[in-house]
Amino acid sequence: MKRKTPNKRKSCKNMIYMANPIYGGWVTFTAHLSLKFKYPLYKVGKRTENFTREYGYGVKYKNISEHDLSKLNNVLVTAIDKHYYQYLDSLPKNTTIVIHDPTEVKTSEKCPNPLLKYLPKWNVITIRSAVKEYLFKTYKIKSTLMKHPFYLYSIPKQVSSGSYAISISRIDFDKNTDIILRANKLIKDSKRKVLLYGAENRMYVHHKLESLNFKKYWKGRFNKTLPPSIKKNTNILGGVKYMVDLSVIKNDGGGTQYTFLEAIHQGCCLILHKKWVNQPKSIFKHGFNCLAIETPEELATILNKNMNVNTLVSNSKKILNSHIRVVW
Repeated sequence: MKRKTPNKRKSCKNMIYMANPIYGGWVTFTAHLSLKFKYPLYKVGKRTENFTREYGYGVKYKNISEHDLSKLNNVLVTAIDKHYYQYLDSLPKNTTIVIHDPTEVKTSEKCPNPLLKYLPKWNVITIRSAVKEYLFKTYKIKSTLMKHPFYLYSIPKQVSSGSYAISISRIDFDKNTDIILRANKLIKDSKRKVLLYGAENRMYVHHKLESLNFKKYWKGRFNKTLPPSIKKNTNILGGVKYMVDLSVIKNDGGGTQYTFLEAIHQGCCLILHKKWVNQPKSIFKHGFNCLAIETPEELATILNKNMNVNTLVSNSKKILNSHIRVVW
């Protein structure tokens, strides 16, 4: 009698990062996926290279030519933007692609989105329920909903930033950084004001933030490391009580993002925009696993109080566990 062979794990995916941004959620997602499952990472270049380059977060990638791209099997496009649409025809028919938010499929009569022609033929993955629903309702595109994969990195216990509250999202229009800076004006204790870390959209800073004392609270871009750091042997989330992230994207939500997950992993209490909590079937619940606000006054009220957030942090850990266990 033949022995049953154990089920083999799915074959290795060849990850392709096809976008210009070098900071933000797309980049972090790609890194976590590569680190967690040891999947090789490529970028499309003029020629195929035999040596690796630094991607960030301890991940390396290789450049691959358009010709060799078409020969790859089990392709997973982790992100794509308009600068790489010229390579759409070179991707195999069985390509899997991740759509992170509705802006990626935005289209108009004047500027049609060529990506929409390919998505019905490919395997589409969405990582938030609102995006899955938007794709189907708007374009009749079916997708598989999956959780963000989270690579459980080690946390240096001896390193603490000494900060009370910080924000680690990009400084941009959809991040509502201006609400945070307006709240800082209302916070009595200077040590409790929110410090900002992250890559900045200079137009947003110029038009919305310069008059709000942005330079005083912005501590610069952090390195692409896990945990996030400004310089070697630092951990900007270390010892922080609150991580404030007021990101809001239309037709997005119903899931989470890496700023949330990294903060939970490092024991910070989340302060989110109310639109995350108000999403149907949201995993985030105000007063249970996070705190939710939408005005500078509400944020300042929380940070002016002496709150015990241990229970909120403990409850939020349950969210993280499912992202640690997910298999892509």
